[in-house]
Amino acid sequence: MKAFIINLKNAIERKESMQQKIASIQGIDFYFFDAIRYENDERFLKYEQFWKKEYITRLYRGKPLSLGEKACFASHYALWEYCISYQESILVLEDDIEFMPNFSSSLLKLKDFEFVRLMALFEKKRHQVSGEIYEALEGICGTQGYFLTPRAAQKFIAKAKIWFTPVDNYLDKSYLHGVRNLFFDPPLIIEDTRFESCIGHKGRKEKIKFCNKISKEVFTFLESIWRRVYGWKNHSR
Repeated sequence: MKAFIINLKNAIERKESMQQKIASIQGIDFYFFDAIRYENDERFLKYEQFWKKEYITRLYRGKPLSLGEKACFASHYALWEYCISYQESILVLEDDIEFMPNFSSSLLKLKDFEFVRLMALFEKKRHQVSGEIYEALEGICGTQGYFLTPRAAQKFIAKAKIWFTPVDNYLDKSYLHGVRNLFFDPPLIIEDTRFESCIGHKGRKEKIKFCNKISKEVFTFLESIWRRVYGWKNHSR
């Protein structure tokens, strides 16, 4: 199986740290994927069409995506495209993780599923699917690492016509793209807390207009209904 580690070219310390960690892991072909930047990166402009309608993002979350959030979405989207193009399941990893002792031995347990997060950043309500595989009934966020099949990648791309939310929140929206929000517990990876986020926080403190605060609350309410209906339909079978 191939594993792609998303890494900014100038994040040398992170790359060196990951190189040391993957050196002892057998049976996985690791590749470093140059993360898409919003500065002087033509690949960033390639995906410009997906966030042009920022008024929708403002209605949904009160503010637009930051440049860092757009670049992060673009990096993951590019790997979804790769997964579909080569028709092979892959692991997508970020460069600020630690591998747990059960990492290699547990990967075979993922092969019967479309998409499985290797850890849950936040974990609230859950439903056991099989063994150590659980389905999150609420958002768990995080893109630190996940198992991805071409089928799931196709579903993600099919509904990502407008990037109106950060990519980790988008992955949570099973009711939208139809991919079950599964995760492995005990986790196969954990965060390496020595490193801070590379996404950046510019624009996150932007003052939200009153009208957008109202629309945000409306969407939050509607989303809770859509999530419940999706869960009811899938768990009542």
